[in-house]
Amino acid sequence: MSVASIRTTNLESVPTNNLAVARKILRALLPAETGIDNAIVAQTDLISSIVRGRMEMGASIHLGHDAAMLAADSLNRLFEVREQTIKCHQRLAITRDALGLDGSDIGCTKGSS
Repeated sequence: MSVASIRTTNLESVPTNNLAVARKILRALLPAETGIDNAIVAQTDLISSIVRGRMEMGASIHLGHDAAMLAADSLNRLFEVREQTIKCHQRLAITRDALGLDGSDIGCTKGSS
């Protein structure tokens, strides 16, 4: 059966269990996405604090440089995790569509599929 033919099914024909499982996955996905974004914000705050702290102390640019570099590397890794999470969300949307569900059926907001 093609995705197009599955897509034409109405919600009544979708097994209730599929809908419940899809909603459960969404309830786990959204906090994971938010957690990653919160970690990125916290990491950028840390980097900013390290650099501003050195400037406020009037210390040499070398002070805290290694820590700032490690924090910047961690920030880059968080963006790699964010990219993988975006891809995960996209694949879940493909699976959702193949099951004949619509984003609104499970609570996925427009533009986040």
